[in-house]
Amino acid sequence: MSDLERWAELLPTVDAIERLDDADASIGVGSRFRVKQPGLMPARFEVTEWHPGSGFTWEAPGPGVRTRATHTLTRQDGLTLLRLGIEWTGPLAGLIRILLRGKTRRFLALEADTFVRLAEAGAGRS
Repeated sequence: MSDLERWAELLPTVDAIERLDDADASIGVGSRFRVKQPGLMPARFEVTEWHPGSGFTWEAPGPGVRTRATHTLTRQDGLTLLRLGIEWTGPLAGLIRILLRGKTRRFLALEADTFVRLAEAGAGRS
């Protein structure tokens, strides 16, 4: 999940991702990416929280709306739980929710399924 630079090859919900800062530096708070998703305008995300092995949050400002996406792994009862979330704030947030609710739910479900499949395939390699 944290291999952000490979998301375009790993996730069907990402057409392209480009690192906008020092590609040789470790990814962490302040790292910036240009993300292109199917049917959406490109967005510039900046990592605002980085917790290696347990998740991250990134945010993308836009005209009238700010997008905040969270990606979290937690351990519970011997299982690893994946939680993906998205939040829109700003004057146009309500309109964005109406316009993108269905697509966003489909994208989050597809991303979750893909991350689970990738994790299960990786666990089987040991």
